[in-house]
Parts: sequence; structure tokens; C-alpha cells
Amino acid sequence: MSTEIILEILQDLKWLTTSAVFTDYHSSYRNLRRYLRYGRPQHLKEGAAVNLEKKERQGFHNLLYQLKKQEFIEKKKDNGKKTIWKLTPEGLRHLKFLKNKKLLSPLKSSGEEKKDHQKIIIFDIPEIQKKKRNWIRGTLVNFNFSMLQKSVWIGDSQLPEDFFYSLKELNLMPYIHIFAVNKEKTGTLGLGH
Repeated sequence: MSTEIILEILQDLKWLTTSAVFTDYHSSYRNLRRYLRYGRPQHLKEGAAVNLEKKERQGFHNLLYQLKKQEFIEKKKDNGKKTIWKLTPEGLRHLKFLKNKKLLSPLKSSGEEKKDHQKIIIFDIPEIQKKKRNWIRGTLVNFNFSMLQKSVWIGDSQLPEDFFYSLKELNLMPYIHIFAVNKEKTGTLGLGH
């Protein structure tokens, strides 16, 4: 599990026990009944699976330890003496940083160039949001758009839903305009001379 996933889970659930991560209620109940009836189970066939589970469990605990050391999560005991992990305010800030970092990585083209109507994209993003402006430029380059001016781009690739989702998440919708062009003509306009 990655840092971001654990922090997101703690943000959504407010707390987490390690037993909740590694325990399946039905299999635990079944294993307890089997142990009570037949005694300690023989692990001849299950040895490899047990070793893999131990490694996964140890890796998970190591990650929790690192997150605690960085003060992103805190460890508490509840009334039943179970260990409960909670997200700290610093952990919430780090989670927002990770999400923002991921959002600011320019989107990549899927490789399948779906041609669509010619589009003109115009944006006017404030200087204080320079990283977001660079994100749009990098993304448009990846989608094979051509720059007419620094904030005016043209292309005929279909824009994926991820692009619009990212615009919304980065709060860029007020600064961007996308126009679809049905017919393209070159030359000058006849202005009635």
C-alpha cells in the first residue's frame, strides 16, 4: 500500500486498526472454529501463502511506522486495548500535497489519437498560479495541440474526461475557454471593401 492510499483511507474513515486491514471476518471465524475443533492447524500446503502474508503485513507495519515517524499519523489505544491509527493535521496537509503533485503532472495522450472537431483553447491563468499554467501547456503538448500564442492553442485531438476532471480539481474552469470549430477557412475575411 502506498502512503497516499493509507492517508486517504484514514481521511475517509477517521481511524483504522491493522486487524481491519488483514482480517476477513468469515475466514477468521472459520479458522477459529477449526482450531477449537482440531487443534493447531498443519501448514504444509499453506506455508508459502503464510510467508507472503507475513511479508505483506510487515511491509504494511513498516509503512505505518514511517508515517508515524513523519507525524502524518498517530497511534492510540482504544478501550479494548486495540491499536487505532488516526490521520494528523500534518498528514492531511501531506495528503493534499500528494494529490496536488499528482494533479500537476501533465496528462499523457492515450496513444489512440481520436480526431474530433478542431478546437481552440484559450486560457488566462493568473501569474500566482504559474505551475497550473505550465501544467495546461504540458498537457496540451501531450495531446498534440499547437501553440498559436502562449495562452492560445489549437488542435483536433479529442480531450479526455481526465482533462476536464483535472481542470475542475485545480479550480481552473473560470480561466479557460474551449471553442469547437466546425469549418476551417484560411485567408482573410471579406470586410466589404
